[in-house]
Amino acid sequence: MANEVFMKRMKELRQKKGISMEEFAAALDVSKSRVNMWENNGSVPRSDVLVKIAEYYNVPTDYLLGNNNTSESPTDAKLNALQRNLGKLNEEELKKAENVLKAVFSDIFNDEDDDDDSF
Repeated sequence: MANEVFMKRMKELRQKKGISMEEFAAALDVSKSRVNMWENNGSVPRSDVLVKIAEYYNVPTDYLLGNNNTSESPTDAKLNALQRNLGKLNEEELKKAENVLKAVFSDIFNDEDDDDDSF
């Protein structure tokens, strides 16, 4: 049974990356005909290969399979939103934000980070 969403997303992701079927096949160590089956027949690969594809394109497997419509993982989306908002702060506000984060997450900030003025 063909998965239309998978087929469409495979082709879109490859084209967006600007690579050929041959290049993608080589990166995953599969044949070009296998990539062709994914893109044109909607054939979904084994789970281990599906994970490799998701890692290659840096998208969740659920996105590839059509179970969600965002190509960002939830963690990536949250980190991107935080980064965008931190980018809006001036130097003083950014320093305050850094101090708050260091206080709240003191267990993940080690002494080496204290020598650095940035995250």
